[in-house]
Amino acid sequence: MERNTNTLYILRFIAAIMVVWFHFLHRVTFFTANGGEAVSFFFFISGFVMIVANARYLQGTDSNFKRNDFYVKRFARIYPMYFLSLLLLAIFHYFIKSIDTPTVKYRLIFETLGIERWFYWGSFNFPDWTISCEFFFYLLFPVAIVYLKKNQAKFKTFAWVYLIFAYAITICLYFINLNAKTKSEKFITAGLHENPVFLISIFLVGMLCGKAFISNNIAFFKNKVYSLITVLICIPAIFFIKYYLPFYFIQCGLLAPLYFVFILAITSFPKQDSSFFNFKLFIFLGDISYSIYIFQYPIWKYYTQYISNANTWPNIIGYTLILIAFCSIIYYALEIPCKNYILTHYNKRKTLKEKDLAIL
Repeated sequence: MERNTNTLYILRFIAAIMVVWFHFLHRVTFFTANGGEAVSFFFFISGFVMIVANARYLQGTDSNFKRNDFYVKRFARIYPMYFLSLLLLAIFHYFIKSIDTPTVKYRLIFETLGIERWFYWGSFNFPDWTISCEFFFYLLFPVAIVYLKKNQAKFKTFAWVYLIFAYAITICLYFINLNAKTKSEKFITAGLHENPVFLISIFLVGMLCGKAFISNNIAFFKNKVYSLITVLICIPAIFFIKYYLPFYFIQCGLLAPLYFVFILAITSFPKQDSSFFNFKLFIFLGDISYSIYIFQYPIWKYYTQYISNANTWPNIIGYTLILIAFCSIIYYALEIPCKNYILTHYNKRKTLKEKDLAIL
């Protein structure tokens, strides 16, 4: 029985739209309240997908984890659009209207390298801070997956304990920053608060979820009725928690255990029983969700500069449709060609190197 992970595509798209509306609607609704929490969901899904994508290694089909292949694939998938979004915003800042402080010319070095959130709070293209975190996660992923394969029990214990530890530290840092009396205190605590060193805990639990999925040894999720009930309970539970709890209380992993159960449940259905999620439109929307997330701020600046800056639902819907249209075009025009070019060039060099080694 082949289970259906296509259910994740539409979830990624919905989460991306939630973040967009959370940032720009400037009003609290049940759907957008604490919409920034969707970032934690992205971190969790990222860990899950990385494990599922590398199932062959964990299941013993591949004896060695190909670290270079992993890094190049992640670079090809993430960086071209990351750089383009930064470039569009820099053009707006320097040639249309200033939107940041003079320090941006120094910070752009860190932004271009994708390491800004490793050292300080915030980003020029503000959604980039989460991508900077992802770069940190990907850097350590080869070490994490090898450890997971060698000792799953210890990895499991570490992931859950570290999630609790990181969550507690993050809340403490939030209140320390809130009551900080000097600029240096605020700068240091802001840099540590929601730092990738702590946020990786969510990614690690997502990895555990991915391992549970490919192992498929939890009897509860083999019962379709139980899985359906779990999904129907988890969805409102996530939204109610997001709506009623303050953001500092749910950030940095509070919902990770709920995501764990939810993702295992929603990906447990056979493909024939969840064919609704296999529609090409849903898959496509999931594919462009990364671009929707990363281009939300640059497109917003151009939209409000040249079309409308009214904070109304019709304006937000118009902006959202333009954002989706732009990301749809850029997906075929640049994202896929750039990814294919990088991977093709890498594979050619890899093949030539292997031939040279064979001759020696």
